Amino acid sequence: MHKVAVLGLGRFGVSVAERLYNAGVEVLAIDRNLKLVEAVQQQVSVAVACDATKRENLQAYDLGRMDAAVVAIGTNFESSVLVTLLCKEFGVPLVVAKALNELQAQVLREVGADRIVMPEEEMGMRLAEHLLHDSVVDFVELPEGYSLRRLPIPAEWAGRSLAELRLLNDQRLNLVQIVRVAADTTTAQAGEKPLRERIPLPSGEALLEQGDEVDVIGRDGDLNRLAELGRTD
Repeated sequence: MHKVAVLGLGRFGVSVAERLYNAGVEVLAIDRNLKLVEAVQQQVSVAVACDATKRENLQAYDLGRMDAAVVAIGTNFESSVLVTLLCKEFGVPLVVAKALNELQAQVLREVGADRIVMPEEEMGMRLAEHLLHDSVVDFVELPEGYSLRRLPIPAEWAGRSLAELRLLNDQRLNLVQIVRVAADTTTAQAGEKPLRERIPLPSGEALLEQGDEVDVIGRDGDLNRLAELGRTD
């Protein structure tokens, strides 16, 4: 993921934009509120004050060249729907849209959003897990410059064991979990994503398979290199 547009600079949009930019992603941040744009301009690649519901504005900043767009408009649902439609019209491969409830989520999916984020609901679920287990990784404060990310494996890792790859020793990456398409996907409905099988804390004998993703902790620079190796486009 090299270029991402964040449309809407409320607290959610700003946090996404700043985190991506700090990880080395080229971030285009857009909001019609000039004060919000000025507040974030030093934390992103390009900050623009304009109306993202206007096709000509998005065209002027070449939205179609983005790898992904985050529609983070929270106060005007009609604008969120329109901007989502425009992002798909411009051919953005991955459009992530913020929803405040399940009804909004359904509408955004119907107009083309690839992923839906409901920040308050998700945070509530994470907090509940934290209270239940007192050890949820989302609440672990990693050192500056380190992250936990889910990434596709490079093609050359397929068929090799974790012991053979020596990720911690050779690449300073700590693998937490393997995520792969489940062997039995008969329960998936038409058009839905395949079911995923999770293999937490795999042993050194575990073999990686083509199409696997891994949850790994490491330095942002090392994770960026791994992400680049795992790209298929």
